[in-house]
Amino acid sequence: MEATLCKATPLPGYLLMLQFQNGSIAVVNLAKRVQTVRFSQLADQELFATARAKGDKVIWSDGKQEVSVYCSEILDTMLMD
Repeated sequence: MEATLCKATPLPGYLLMLQFQNGSIAVVNLAKRVQTVRFSQLADQELFATARAKGDKVIWSDGKQEVSVYCSEILDTMLMD
């Protein structure tokens, strides 16, 4: 059974803290990922700072653009470093 995402908090340096209903916390470093095509829009620090949890996704939205990424995809980036 997957842990349910309840909060996403953007931190300096393209870090993203994910909090889950079971009390687990993961801090994911997306600094290298924002240099890839998939996450390139998030290189905009103002957009990155808008991160929020919505269901099983993290949503970034500044009113002009929106990026939606499943939590599992973000957690997979931890395995790549």
